[in-house]
Amino acid sequence: MKPAAQSPLALPEGYADWLAQLKGQIAQARQRAALAVNADLVQLYGRIGREILQRQQAQGWGAKVIDRLARDLKDAFPDMRG
Repeated sequence: MKPAAQSPLALPEGYADWLAQLKGQIAQARQRAALAVNADLVQLYGRIGREILQRQQAQGWGAKVIDRLARDLKDAFPDMRG
C-alpha cells in the first residue's frame, strides 16, 4: 500500500505564521532599501547642485548650459525622475 500523498492544500503546522513573518521581513527590507536609495540620491543631487553653483561662479555658466545639462541627463536616464 502506498503512503497517502499530502494534499497540496494541506499546509504544515506553523506555515501561515512563518509566511506572515517572511512577508513582514521582506517588506521591511524593501522599505529600508528604498530609504537608503532615496537618501543617497538626495546627497547626490545636493553635490550636483553645489557643483553647478561652483561652475557658474568660476566659469560663468548660464541658464543655457544648465538647460543643456538637464536635457543630456534626461537623455542618458529617460526613466529617472527628480
